[in-house]
Amino acid sequence: MKVIKVKNYEELSRTAATIIAGVILSKPDCILGLATGSSPVGTYDQLAAMYEEGILDFSHVKSVNLDEYEGLARDHDQSFGYFMDQLFFSKVNLKEENIFLVDGAADAAKQEKRFNDFLKDNKIDIQILGIGNNGHIGFNEPDSYFTASAHKVELAEETIKANARFFEKESDVPRSAITMGMYGIATAAKVILVATGAAKAPAIKKLLESDHVDPQLPCSILHICEDATVIVDKDLYELTK
Repeated sequence: MKVIKVKNYEELSRTAATIIAGVILSKPDCILGLATGSSPVGTYDQLAAMYEEGILDFSHVKSVNLDEYEGLARDHDQSFGYFMDQLFFSKVNLKEENIFLVDGAADAAKQEKRFNDFLKDNKIDIQILGIGNNGHIGFNEPDSYFTASAHKVELAEETIKANARFFEKESDVPRSAITMGMYGIATAAKVILVATGAAKAPAIKKLLESDHVDPQLPCSILHICEDATVIVDKDLYELTK
């Protein structure tokens, strides 16, 4: 696992986007694993700018998103599908038929199967990750064991509280989600985790202090990934010392 320390969020976003761009340029029909949340927004802005400048072409790229809230359809303004439409898909030439999103409004068991069928047939070439305050990646929460397959998960109270800022009130935050499991993440050819902000420092500190893989710290799965890179800004890195 490599660690890249950068000056600020802008450099973090540019660094992550450059790595992703390298994969797209070397394999135009690659599969991108995408994440939501505030951390990767700048990366998507950078990738969209590269598309506008004619550097990148997404017409043969496939994408798969990590997760989705149960109960939220793609057109709900707090769904992750809506997030991706607004902040990335509408800004590049990714084809709709090449976009894989969980349908949060559909039957959860059927969506789990659909997700697992996709992952069985499609190895992710590069997966971008954010990280929760408790170390979760996707919606894989701390637990006594890792779940390999895509699955429904009950969200931890800490996660619900952290995500409440995106909703009118905390009670509006969905209590469950469907997420990619650890197999899809761990078998990606490349994984990038981007982290910024003091709230992420305890989880990042634990990740960097030990190479032990612990389901109580889901992000620790990066230690066994084929090619994993953690990108943190200077302020966050200083808090991990």
